[in-house]
Amino acid sequence: MQRASDDSALSIGTRPRGRPRNPDVEARILAAAAQVYGAGGWAGFSLDAVSRAAGIGKSTLYARWTSGEDLLCAMIQQRWQAVATIDNGSLRGDLTAFGSLVLTRYLETGGGIARHVRRDLAGHPELAARIGPVLGALTEQAIAILRRGRARGELREGVSPALASDMLLAAMETHAGRIGPGETMSEHAIATYAARVADLLIGGIGT
Repeated sequence: MQRASDDSALSIGTRPRGRPRNPDVEARILAAAAQVYGAGGWAGFSLDAVSRAAGIGKSTLYARWTSGEDLLCAMIQQRWQAVATIDNGSLRGDLTAFGSLVLTRYLETGGGIARHVRRDLAGHPELAARIGPVLGALTEQAIAILRRGRARGELREGVSPALASDMLLAAMETHAGRIGPGETMSEHAIATYAARVADLLIGGIGT
């Protein structure tokens, strides 16, 4: 994930136009967008493809987003917006909650979105210019979890919050990829695995 210093980047390119929002319809569209992008990346992503996957008329989708870039931004923001609400008062609790969210999202596409984003941003500068700031703002929210831990004295001095965040993300993506797309884990199993990773990580970065 690239970094940005301003959380306002989350709103870049994601504001729908036209008719008032219908949360149920938009949730259906964004879920379809995640599956389409997770399966084929940017090369297979378009408003038409998402319309077909969602079983929703093109006019309904085009009334909300003007381009594939807009829709991709909205999908990424919607999937990760809960990161900003994580604050359980302890580094272990926050890392477990963060890890659970990451693993849940990765399992939905077998880690496909994360893999495609890395390749697509490297190969499509125009896409990186649109999506990069959104990912950067989300990364900053994840890093904030580690910084709060440092402020509470739970993180050793000299440990990079960005590196620790990357390590947790990599562990969850690897596990999701090992399980494969379409496979599921129970909420309890996800939380248990996330707690194990958090404990292992804290063993290396904690005070």
